[in-house]
Amino acid sequence: MAKTSPLMLDALIVTGNTKAAIKAAGGGSSDLWTVPPSQIHYDPRDNVRPLMPAWVRHLANLMKVNGYDRKKPLGCFVRKVGGEDKIFVYEGQHRYHAVLLAADEGRKEGLPARIMETFYRIPLIIDEAKSVSRSNLIYAGITNNYGEKLTPLQLAEKVVELQQLGEPNATICARLDITDQTIRDVLLLAHAPVALHKLVRENVVSSTLAIEEIRIHGGEKALDRLASAASKAKVSGRKKVTRKALDAAIPKSAGTKINAGHAKQLLQALQSVLLDPVFGKLSPVTISDVQTALMPHTDLLDLTRKATSRHESTERKGDD
Repeated sequence: MAKTSPLMLDALIVTGNTKAAIKAAGGGSSDLWTVPPSQIHYDPRDNVRPLMPAWVRHLANLMKVNGYDRKKPLGCFVRKVGGEDKIFVYEGQHRYHAVLLAADEGRKEGLPARIMETFYRIPLIIDEAKSVSRSNLIYAGITNNYGEKLTPLQLAEKVVELQQLGEPNATICARLDITDQTIRDVLLLAHAPVALHKLVRENVVSSTLAIEEIRIHGGEKALDRLASAASKAKVSGRKKVTRKALDAAIPKSAGTKINAGHAKQLLQALQSVLLDPVFGKLSPVTISDVQTALMPHTDLLDLTRKATSRHESTERKGDD
């Protein structure tokens, strides 16, 4: 018989004194409040994600069995409305709606008192007034939603709103830990036709495929291609358009192939960008993309045009 080692069982948890532990750790009291959920207010504009009734239903079902989890406080702020100070939720909207639903149904169904007691007052943390702004609500809503990430389309909508609020792209990238490329991609999607947004929201087309198509064909043409593929997929009994299905539904025409002549034109166009006097003022990412694309093909560049361009540039500088 093979020699075995006895299982190492975890030691039983022996609970201690909370106040003593906090004192020993050098901690202090927190700004955690408990408030009846009926006294908390809700404005959908304060939340980055649209309310999902199915998720509210799921959470309410869990609460009716387990009660409200006090380890999950709501994020709130105080807004002045009609001269009155009112508490508004901006983080945890689904839990907020779920506890209201669970409490209402629980009263009618006669849930145990130990469950109902957790619905009377729920924990929340109220932000300091000086930190409350529309921009900060958006940032907090996005970064705190990684339990279920925002879709690219939802992120796009919030990036547009942040830009309208005057937030520089560099700040958005830093605070959301995303790249310039991500912003460019989601903005392509944000500015696409509404009908294309509908295909994405209904999960007929993935955000990734939509962005790829927009980048190549532009918004309108991408919509035509994806809508056509969606119609053919529906006839075939499929709900979603994949890249493979799209390529099969939209035959490639000979005119879409890049021949040697087209390649030369593209190379010359890229060279024009490189030689433009204001090339250095472009974004670092664009400069890097152009240089990286041309580096392997320097032997194919038009040296005569290059010298002429430099000469013209020198003349322009001399005229200034």
